[in-house]
Amino acid sequence: MAKLVTKKKSAPFCFGPSHAVRWQWHVRDKVVRCAMPSSQIFGLGGAPIWSKTLFDKARSAVDCGADIRVMVGDFRFGNSIALQEAAPPPGMMQDGHLGVDRKAMTPAHDQEMLARGMAALRRWHQSFGSKARYIFWDLFGKQVHDRIAGRHITERSYRHPVFNYHDVVASLPELDIVDLAPLLRLPMHEVFRLFIDSSAHPSQIGYLLLDNLLCEDLGAADAYQHAVTEFEAELFSLARRVAAAKGGKLVLTGRSVCLDTLMRYLGARGAARLAEAGLIVVPLDHVAGQPPPAEMAKSIRIGECAVIVLSADGGDLAPILARTFGTTAAAWANVTYIDWESACKPTIIARTETPRFVHSRAGRPGAAQLVPLGLAPYMVEQGPLGMPSWTGLRHVLEQIGSDSVPATRPDVELARDQPRPPGPTRHLG
Repeated sequence: MAKLVTKKKSAPFCFGPSHAVRWQWHVRDKVVRCAMPSSQIFGLGGAPIWSKTLFDKARSAVDCGADIRVMVGDFRFGNSIALQEAAPPPGMMQDGHLGVDRKAMTPAHDQEMLARGMAALRRWHQSFGSKARYIFWDLFGKQVHDRIAGRHITERSYRHPVFNYHDVVASLPELDIVDLAPLLRLPMHEVFRLFIDSSAHPSQIGYLLLDNLLCEDLGAADAYQHAVTEFEAELFSLARRVAAAKGGKLVLTGRSVCLDTLMRYLGARGAARLAEAGLIVVPLDHVAGQPPPAEMAKSIRIGECAVIVLSADGGDLAPILARTFGTTAAAWANVTYIDWESACKPTIIARTETPRFVHSRAGRPGAAQLVPLGLAPYMVEQGPLGMPSWTGLRHVLEQIGSDSVPATRPDVELARDQPRPPGPTRHLG
């Protein structure tokens, strides 16, 4: 494996769509390490590669002597330009068209947008030459998500009708392109760890990978292994500390976007290794690439483990927990609950967005032993879904390991008809 080497040359500038926006904020808030200072990362949400704003910003950086890295967005970005009746102004680079318009998602418009994107990339190369290096992050991420979902696969081979990573790269031999092809040969449930959502926004592992690729100039395989190793070292160390603080194995279960995000980070083998460190994660919904929850629960002596339940809106999940772990519902009367969704709602609203939590269920009875959670804005990823950043996940685990959260265990001997005792509400900062 290649060694990470700190380069003495100046850090490059990076330009891209919302991935770059989030990266800049995470670097600014010290969520993720990066060789580039946050001031050298510039993003514009939903920007196509033919964005005049991105192109002009890149020109300014190159004119000052900088090298640049370009995160090429979705080729469908800006496809509303295909719907306008009037002819667009002259010139390849245009502003005023961001994101994806579903009305323009037709095979003909897709072909048009691919051709426009390819022409724009050749314009970038004509203007910046060897000063620019490109990474097709969205195109790569689209293939990963399609293959996970089983889309566009014929005779065990992936082929999108229009947008194909290998075709695009092969059509641009003159460009300096980061080769992500080795990652497409890995198990997709492992590569899935690089993203936090279906829009291919990078996870903490994803940003570490990008730094290794774009700043350290590592090859994809080495960059990926370094990113995973760095992330897992911190996660497993934290898991061991939390388990020690709770006096043994800790089971983290429930239904929450916080738990979903943690599972994405674990890949096919990470959950087993995390359990060896003392933290057993059992989501109550089936996760692709993982055994069903009831199967995961079979080998757990749940009455001997401390349990924390993550539940959107603090809803009582006792009936579902009972089915999953083979107990009575009453056995879960005194376990501790944490409500991530309610804690991150103020941050999302303050960003002028409307929270959209996939696990919220109106009318569900509230849990008795609910521990409120305090969050800083940088602990919550951008967007309405409320995914935690790595700092947010780390904060939850650190608080679970603190004295603020009781080490409760299910009472597996508790009869089904016994009344549930009331419990106090504690505050978790």
